[in-house]
Amino acid sequence: MKLRLALILLMLIPATVLAGTRMLRFPDIHNDKIAFVYSGDIYIASSTGGTARQLTSHSGKELFPKFSPDGNWIAFSAEYTGTRQVYVMPAEGGIPTQLTYYNDVGVMPPRGGFDNQVLGWTTDGKNVLFIANRTPWSKRNGKYYTVPVEGGLETPLPLIEGGYADYSPDGTKLAFTPIAREWRTWKRHRGGRAQDVWIYDLKTMNAEQITNHLMTDNMPVWYGDKVYFTSDRDFTLNIFAYDTKTKSTEKITSHDDFDVLWPSSGPGGIVYQAGGRIWRLNPDTKSTQALTINVANDGGLSVPYFKNVKSNIQSATISANGKRAVFDARGDLFSVPAKIGETYNLSKTSGVREIYPTWSPDGKTIAYYSDATGEYELYTINNDGSEKPKQITKNSNRWRFAPTWSPDSKKMAYGDKDQMLRWIDMSNGKITDVDHGLYTDMTFYRWSPDSKWIVYVKESENFLTQIYVYSLDQNKTFMLTDGFANNYDPVFSDDGKYMFFLSNRDYNMSFSGYEFDYFYTNPTKIYYAALDEGIPAVFEYKTDEIEKSAYDKKTDENVVVKIKQENFARRIQSLPLANAGYGNLSFFKGKLYYQKNSSLMQYDLAESKESEIMAGVQTYEISADGSSILYLSGGSWGICKNSPSQKAEDGNLDMENVIMRIEPQAEWKQIYADAWRLMRDWFYDPNMHGYDWEQIRKKYEQLLPSVAHRNDLDFILGELIGEVNAGHTYVNSGDEEQVERFEGGMLGAEFANDGSKYYKIEKIFEGENWHDVWRSPLTEIGVDVKQGDYLISIDGEEVLTKENPYKYLQNKAGKVVTIQVNSKPDKAGAREYKIKTINSESELRFLDWVTKNREYVAEKSGGKIGYIWLPNTHIEGNRELYRWFYPQVDKDALIFDDRWNGGGFIPSMMIKLLERRVLNYWARRGLDPLPDPTFSHKGPKACLINGYSSSGGDAFPYYFKSLGLGKLIGTRTWGGLIGISGNPAFVDGGHLNIPTFRIMDPDGNWIIENHGVEPDIEVVDRPDLTAKGIDPSLDKAIEVLLEELRLNPVKKITVPPAPDESK
Repeated sequence: MKLRLALILLMLIPATVLAGTRMLRFPDIHNDKIAFVYSGDIYIASSTGGTARQLTSHSGKELFPKFSPDGNWIAFSAEYTGTRQVYVMPAEGGIPTQLTYYNDVGVMPPRGGFDNQVLGWTTDGKNVLFIANRTPWSKRNGKYYTVPVEGGLETPLPLIEGGYADYSPDGTKLAFTPIAREWRTWKRHRGGRAQDVWIYDLKTMNAEQITNHLMTDNMPVWYGDKVYFTSDRDFTLNIFAYDTKTKSTEKITSHDDFDVLWPSSGPGGIVYQAGGRIWRLNPDTKSTQALTINVANDGGLSVPYFKNVKSNIQSATISANGKRAVFDARGDLFSVPAKIGETYNLSKTSGVREIYPTWSPDGKTIAYYSDATGEYELYTINNDGSEKPKQITKNSNRWRFAPTWSPDSKKMAYGDKDQMLRWIDMSNGKITDVDHGLYTDMTFYRWSPDSKWIVYVKESENFLTQIYVYSLDQNKTFMLTDGFANNYDPVFSDDGKYMFFLSNRDYNMSFSGYEFDYFYTNPTKIYYAALDEGIPAVFEYKTDEIEKSAYDKKTDENVVVKIKQENFARRIQSLPLANAGYGNLSFFKGKLYYQKNSSLMQYDLAESKESEIMAGVQTYEISADGSSILYLSGGSWGICKNSPSQKAEDGNLDMENVIMRIEPQAEWKQIYADAWRLMRDWFYDPNMHGYDWEQIRKKYEQLLPSVAHRNDLDFILGELIGEVNAGHTYVNSGDEEQVERFEGGMLGAEFANDGSKYYKIEKIFEGENWHDVWRSPLTEIGVDVKQGDYLISIDGEEVLTKENPYKYLQNKAGKVVTIQVNSKPDKAGAREYKIKTINSESELRFLDWVTKNREYVAEKSGGKIGYIWLPNTHIEGNRELYRWFYPQVDKDALIFDDRWNGGGFIPSMMIKLLERRVLNYWARRGLDPLPDPTFSHKGPKACLINGYSSSGGDAFPYYFKSLGLGKLIGTRTWGGLIGISGNPAFVDGGHLNIPTFRIMDPDGNWIIENHGVEPDIEVVDRPDLTAKGIDPSLDKAIEVLLEELRLNPVKKITVPPAPDESK
């Protein structure tokens, strides 16, 4: 009887409890205790496993717990006060003590990691080691700091940047990686950012590189005389050990399924994370054990809840009579009344996603896609949702773009990720292929008023977009436009005689404000064409030269559309409207509708009159009966009358009842399925780089039941997409609770504790106070604060060195504070100033670093060489290039610093500036000869690169080298030239960045991706040298360019005597 009872009880225990809880992260060990993170909170458990005890419970994420050397304290990072800071708390639980107060850089995407990441303790237990993102070149790059547990200001280590690190047992050395890449979702990376492990001697300030593998070696931890680290040299991250005495390396673990992540050492061995579990490694026996740890909590973030999901609307449609709109919001379909009535959830399927609803023109049916079967299929439902949905398609295996109804409500057209345009007979589900895209997906398609033609756009071989039509009767396609301009956004008139469209045909010249350079803008106008010969022009010209419309508003109900392909271009005319930012054409009853810049407009053809319906419209749809318009304006949806002079706020819909019951576990499973499908359908290589994508799906799917926090799902998604071994595969967070942010104020200065009572102002960033982004508060007019002064008080509170000075600037970003300073550490005689603080010093650090480099180069070269740093190839990088190219064009040589370039645009336009050659000179009376182009540099150039030269920062040196502009100096670049062009988001607003294109050279060979651009002259910016203020790559560039100038001095052009034209 007792045996039977025991068996029954055993059967009642959930399997997850028997197997232990998974998704345990960031573990640390101290003898018989293990601390770790679960669901954003810190727990503690026995080092042999068992039931864990919760230590923290804040709504924000507490991360990176690290035991103190004596095991009595845990350091960690948290966001209790609105920014992520470093804290300590008793290991058995208690109220945390805040140690840092300096603003973090804010919430970053998962690939950016976290600011103020705790790494460990100094061996004496007096300081906490952490990484703070306070480098000049990127908000995602960290620098090592220690902060005293007893209070005071954090102190930087000499190393200028780095990733994961750990002190040696005697505290004299630091094992670290100069490159940080722990958060990147790119497995088996072999480019320039593949990490290696170094040891830095804190006494001698010398560094030794202890790994040198093509692939990743990272996350070093010290145990005894060995440095243990993770490496994917065997394609799965495992632990290896480097013996500091014998200089030998051996493999310790042999996981072949999940990567080893976040190892941490302490008394009792090494713990790490793999497959959502915590494993314990005995370094002496080299044995590993998966720990069974049970977390007993209420699963608060996994419990179903109700929420208004109006912020998660993906698409919308209006009913035929304009009295209702249907939205797909958070994966459910909601029917919302224009004015009177209830809001209905038509689907109620948390965990199943409905998307792209569209109301049939006859008003009876709503079509949409649903992934209820595991793939997106087309369904229909009656207009009030009272009947069971009808599945129209089966056996889909590709993402489909939004479908559109034919006017007779019997057919639909859609595009898909096979780059196909197709139409479907809604009565029997038969699908007919129409056309295949050449350079882009087929995403624009509309029907003729007789439902017998589909008009669509497609790029021709010259890359210009053209208008095509497909005849259902003939099962044949025709190209209408002639290929000599971009033609797009076509729409039929409802009488079937005309087609209206947009075209970029005008070349309106605009000039640069900096030099004689020009470009063409604002090319778009609205055009129309008669579809057949014999149809009159819309506008007739009278003898008084006043343009009058000949358009007949009357529409035959039995429209038959006839299209003659021949001479289509001859039948094109423009509407009498100026060039503007037009888009989204529609037509109803003799009136053309369109968006013009940010306004919704109507053009009455019969009256030849343009009217504004509403300002500030983001998108719109006209009801089938033409009575109403559904619009999105200022983030709010509304329905208004189809007439001019409407105000957005008057038609706003009541969205307060767009509420659904969200089941997190079901939703997370659906998001995972979407992520897998989106990668399958958007990734540039349909073969998924040779990996078994279905098998990879199953591999990580087993972790889904253990997800307890939306951030856990991001982690799993990152592991999933990282398996394709490609750059630019990123996860962007979805609906995750964020702590309200309260930023501290910054003074644009650095402080130091010189042993006196008050903090010394060691450095004041100069800034450029005419730019708000580079404003330095202590250098503004009327403020006389100098480097070397002492900070006495802030807002009347005395600032002593036993406290952290930023404690007194909490929640004061952008506010005016009163400070007292003195030239000596004494209150007597202190000067008082009112200062408006800033919320970040990142831009000031950047400006300070660049200015120093430019001045250093000028000094070392005798003013012959100029210096330009390119932070990225986006807006900021282009600004820096042009800003500093113009004033330094007269330098004999130029250095372009591409290190830490974060990418952005493909830099073909940037490289054109460097590529300029002097074509000729113009001689003028009494003046020096003027080159043409005026701003062209003819001297030697060099480009500095490193492993952080990324994406566009890879392309820039590649172009530089390919065009023979100069030498590349430094180390191999990141190797991430595989690009993104957008893809659908998840139901909760999160999304993936999926690579859709990859670089090849002009001969069609794969280049750069997962390798990088090789330097012509390899120079390693050794961490021990940069810690001493030495920049080896910059010094080498100066040396190389000075030698080039010595061998080939830049020739100065002199004007010869003018020719004697009298002979």
